[in-house]
Amino acid sequence: MQNQSNAEQIEKKAKRARTWRGIGIRLLLVLLFIAMAYGANNRIEITNYTYETDALSVSFNGYRIVQLTDLHNKIFAEKNAGLMQQIRDLNPDIIVLTGDFIDASNHTNIQAALLFMQQIVDIAPTYYVYGNHEHYLPKSDLSSFEEKIQEFGVHFMNNETIQIESATGQTFSLIGLDDLSLQANILKTLADEAPDDFQILLAHEPQYLRDYYAESGVDLVFSGHTHGGQWRIPFTHQGLYGPDQGFFPKYSDGIYTEGDTTMYLSRGLGNSGFPLRLFNHPEIVCVTFQTVPSEPS
Repeated sequence: MQNQSNAEQIEKKAKRARTWRGIGIRLLLVLLFIAMAYGANNRIEITNYTYETDALSVSFNGYRIVQLTDLHNKIFAEKNAGLMQQIRDLNPDIIVLTGDFIDASNHTNIQAALLFMQQIVDIAPTYYVYGNHEHYLPKSDLSSFEEKIQEFGVHFMNNETIQIESATGQTFSLIGLDDLSLQANILKTLADEAPDDFQILLAHEPQYLRDYYAESGVDLVFSGHTHGGQWRIPFTHQGLYGPDQGFFPKYSDGIYTEGDTTMYLSRGLGNSGFPLRLFNHPEIVCVTFQTVPSEPS
């Protein structure tokens, strides 16, 4: 009987040890997931591209455009201090903002977007088009926001073209397309009437590349909207879900070409609706022009 009692006690101790070991492993996995999720949502990556072209004046050689998109009211650590320093270190000639800096779904915070706008104009001339979320705001709130950011010095673009000058006065055309106009014929008119042969488009949603942006003949497109697919399959550029594209979207992040048109698609900075990214860090896109002599005809 004594031997049986000892055996039962040993078995109970072993069972308790297994239970606590299982709890410890689960707790460790939870902590690892939290750490990974925090990094995926707060550690900003910079993606550098070089765009080689013979269609621009040599005065644009080394010209640098930084793209930011889909902030969705997020404020990074120390009131965006680290984010702004990363952008400043890139020494951009201009900054382009491709929509959804306000989130109008479940955590609207216009002050967060205003803080960002007030900070970003101190770095370089800034050009901004609306995404879908800005238009979810009541019109009075959106009008007030628009007025304030223009007071800060943000160049708000609503279906218009601005000529961007190099240091020696050569230009290219920057076209800003409002998100409500993506399926209208406005872009073709803007592109046809643009004063320069080389044209860059700011448009929030990427899924119109083939049937709309490339058809208009623009050279470059900067876009966002997809958040990199929110959750990305590890070691790939394939996102899980893209708004207006569904699961495994064709346009997730990176470079896409259609004819003579190149699109840079950023994963963006913040989240909307579903609050968590996985294997998908917030992103700053930086494109540097490399001008090359045109071949003699």
